[in-house]
Amino acid sequence: MAGLLIRSSILDGSAALIRARGARPAVVARRAGLPLRAFTDPGLLVSGTAVLRAFEFAAQECGDRTWGLSLSTHARLAAIIGPLWILLRNARTVGQMCEAFAHNFDVFSDVAVVTARPQDGGGLLLSWNMAATSIQSHVQMLEFALSVFTQEIRTHLGAQWAPAAVLFTHARPPGSLKLYRAMFGRDPRFNQAWTGLLLDRDTVEQPLRGRQSAARALASRVVELEERTSEKAIGRQVEAVIRGLMPYAPCSLRDVSQAMGVGPRTLQIRLKRHGETFAAIRDAVRADLASKYLRHSDLPAGRIAEILGYGDVTSLSRSFRRWQGRTMRHFRAAKS
Repeated sequence: MAGLLIRSSILDGSAALIRARGARPAVVARRAGLPLRAFTDPGLLVSGTAVLRAFEFAAQECGDRTWGLSLSTHARLAAIIGPLWILLRNARTVGQMCEAFAHNFDVFSDVAVVTARPQDGGGLLLSWNMAATSIQSHVQMLEFALSVFTQEIRTHLGAQWAPAAVLFTHARPPGSLKLYRAMFGRDPRFNQAWTGLLLDRDTVEQPLRGRQSAARALASRVVELEERTSEKAIGRQVEAVIRGLMPYAPCSLRDVSQAMGVGPRTLQIRLKRHGETFAAIRDAVRADLASKYLRHSDLPAGRIAEILGYGDVTSLSRSFRRWQGRTMRHFRAAKS
């Protein structure tokens, strides 16, 4: 998503976390200049600068210096960057994935510049620099971004993997570094020349394979986090990933489970535990997107069917009649 607009999926979970910290999402949205809907509708295009403000104001309102890190706990890279993630997962090695991410980050947004810098000994520094804005602090967003990308690498290399070091240009926060070490390993460094992830040669050269074993390694971690996850959180995560990938990938159970770093069966079990199914969530997303495309665009029915992963217009037509009780032609003719 080139430019200073980004998808509101990056805010998924923000409202719940703000409330859990005793603050009000509406106050944060108003201070940041965001529509309140941005906290609940992952498909909006919103100002990247306003999102940066929202992260900082949320931390202030909640009195939580590690708010961005806390939000990252259940975030998924695929849900945030959408089509760019499709490119990343086709890389052969972790190093190539990092280079592709840096080289193509402007496809997602221009609010930051990401670079992949080779290091002596064959390592790599994946660094983030925020674009010039009126925001004085980018601490929350930077910590969130590094944590989310660290979790993405773990979906390939296993839950125990950690970068050689994580670097921050900002000062060490007061109090314990327990959450930093849980997210990044034993070596968080502050007051550095760069903000980024330092990867050693072994990590850079690791092939992107063994997703199933990585998913099994993550399964126990997922179960441990389950108690801290709201009842509908898993369904919201699945929905966010589907919305992010729908125009660019088939969005099969396997596609979405890979994006979330778990095995297909594990994902099905977690959804069933909360009375949900993958098919029902995908169907609901398709219904919503089909209505929006017909109401707000001039896309032909064939193109809409293709975007939503249908093999032909007839299949989409049958589904649309089930969702709306009328044909797509009548629905579009009645749009305001």
